[in-house]
Amino acid sequence: MTRRVAAVTGGRSDYGLMSPVFRLIRDDPTLELDLIVTGTHLLSEFRQTLEQIEKDSFGRRHRVSMTLGEDSNKAMAQSLGRGVVGIAEALEKIRPDILLLQGDRGEMLAGAIAGAHMNVPIVHMSGGDLTGSIDDSIRNAITKFAHIHLTNSRQSSERIAALGESADRVVEVGEPMLDVVRQMDFLPEDELRREFELGPGDPFLIVTQHPVTTEAEESGRQMVETLEALASIALPAIVTYPNGDAGSHEMIRAIEAYRSRPWLRVVPHLGSRKYLSLLRIAAVVVGNSSSGIFEAPSFKRAAVNIGTRQHGRLRAGNVLDAPYDRAAIAGAIRFALEDVGFHDRLRDCVNPYGDGHAAERTVSVLRKLSVTPGLIAKWMTTPEKFLEGVPA
Repeated sequence: MTRRVAAVTGGRSDYGLMSPVFRLIRDDPTLELDLIVTGTHLLSEFRQTLEQIEKDSFGRRHRVSMTLGEDSNKAMAQSLGRGVVGIAEALEKIRPDILLLQGDRGEMLAGAIAGAHMNVPIVHMSGGDLTGSIDDSIRNAITKFAHIHLTNSRQSSERIAALGESADRVVEVGEPMLDVVRQMDFLPEDELRREFELGPGDPFLIVTQHPVTTEAEESGRQMVETLEALASIALPAIVTYPNGDAGSHEMIRAIEAYRSRPWLRVVPHLGSRKYLSLLRIAAVVVGNSSSGIFEAPSFKRAAVNIGTRQHGRLRAGNVLDAPYDRAAIAGAIRFALEDVGFHDRLRDCVNPYGDGHAAERTVSVLRKLSVTPGLIAKWMTTPEKFLEGVPA
């Protein structure tokens, strides 16, 4: 008898890093996958991500519309409520044995609230991380709803224990994005340079900056500070759109106002393959995306991390932090480009988030997890071993 796994995907970031996990679930004869597709996937400006989901066809797809058109904090709260209602309806239809959630997005919290109230066992990936903004609150709330925790580092496992979760319910599997990096069939460099009008061997920047929900009213100004820093550097810069959080429309307006600058290449969505292929050969990654923390160390690439969004997150020696100030951002980029000592540090950089085999460990948990009433009643002391036979 097969075990049915439902997974929520709410945007390009979580879908890209979870693709290796979804692929292995699809290919496992003991598991079936249902994808609850929601969030920015269903917005017109991100239609390419929905097309990718349909093309991949990892499992049955169930669309749940939850993201409102406006990008205010109020709309984010209202979207969460819509998500709980819609995901509950999807879970009632799917009737999964396990609900798989990843990270710290509102779509995942909506899934956790619905799943926990419907007594669906929840396996949560990437809990215990530490970042700024409301993400920490969302991630920790999901941890308290979840029944099994799959972490990407020892530090994250320790934070989950500090929240009162049993160590018997925690498995360190690593960061699934490193599986994507390990398995990627990268696009040829000459092809990318032709597409983005980059000279052979010329250095370029790749830039992704998202709004911080607690600073939403400042997002447009923050984006302008980054763009002015890029203007002062004048290297080719490939800039992607932000996510759909409060403040994103102001950031997009700022980006579009600079579109005609000769050094700027604006691409709303690159997709995992193209993005990682560019990151692999870029001089510096700039912004506040987690890609500077997770993926860039694997390529020995410098990351200029701007502002508070990744505050406190475990990082390798490739990261340089800068405030929302054009001079400081430009200075950090120049340092990353020119400092010999920093380049030596980059060569010795080790990614602290695992070995690129997180998907295999995750699917092992999904396959072998003992799904009993005791798994749901995690506040009760029990001699049951829910993860017996799962590699530590």
